[in-house]
Amino acid sequence: MKTKIARNLSLKQFRAFVAVARCGSFSRAAQNLAVSQPALTLSIQQFEEIIGVSLLKRTTRSVELTAQGQELLPKAEKILDDVEASVLSVRASAQDQLNQVRVAVLPSAAVRILPPAMRGFAAEMPQAKIHLQDDNARGVEAQVLEGRADFGLSSSWSDDPRLTYLPFLRDQVGLICRNTQELARRTEPLTWDCLDGLPSAGMAEDTGVSRLTKAGEGLPASVTSPDFTVLTMAALAGLIESGEAVSAVPALAAPDYLNPALVYRSLSAPTLYRELQLVVAKDRPLSSVAQSFLEYLQGQARQISARFPNRTVEASVTGG
Repeated sequence: MKTKIARNLSLKQFRAFVAVARCGSFSRAAQNLAVSQPALTLSIQQFEEIIGVSLLKRTTRSVELTAQGQELLPKAEKILDDVEASVLSVRASAQDQLNQVRVAVLPSAAVRILPPAMRGFAAEMPQAKIHLQDDNARGVEAQVLEGRADFGLSSSWSDDPRLTYLPFLRDQVGLICRNTQELARRTEPLTWDCLDGLPSAGMAEDTGVSRLTKAGEGLPASVTSPDFTVLTMAALAGLIESGEAVSAVPALAAPDYLNPALVYRSLSAPTLYRELQLVVAKDRPLSSVAQSFLEYLQGQARQISARFPNRTVEASVTGG
């Protein structure tokens, strides 16, 4: 506030003036405001003294506005309306923030796991607003550590001591290839040796998928040292659809559900799984809504895994 007059004014005085002006009576205005008439009279007197003009003409039967009072009344009403609207807006914004849940998540989980879970959670807690922030495994951990996400859903990246990793799901790493490829038409189970010598495409080194396949024991060199390296799953799908290469990816990340020209087949000897975990910062408690959504996901782990055939996706032991 820029002037001494403004610093001395109060909302109580504005309310008193508007109430008397609307009621045309001190007694009725005092009743509406649930204050004593002497207290109301004092507020009006102080209001007029601060402003420096008479706002009300008092008679034995009624109270009327002076010319200055008539000029001030709509402005005073607007001030009170603006204050109330501002307070309500701030309250709504604060409540909206309390109901927000920011989840950092792998793109494959964002597409294939969370939408049905979000619909189910919305039925139980309709006021909740879930925001998905997709990223790779390293990015998910960074978002949680920096407070940009309430919790994450990701494969393990760094085993950071500042984070808690809660087992959730695991999905089997398998072959993804064009449906015309000879391996896609085989009826017998496939092993990793089937990929030996085939042109292979892999994900970039800063992804969890790349780290998983490179660390796998007994995998052919065509998988651990692929001929092509891409940054996105879209680029990987394009290479495979063109027939340039095959790849090995976790079941949830396999793009076959979007492209009928592609086929996912389980691989064994060895059987390799990607472990998906719920990632929480140790030093930052979750809001009640975020905690409820995390616990809801844990309770839905077995139902989620049941949607995928041939046990390619399984609930972790403590995941629900």
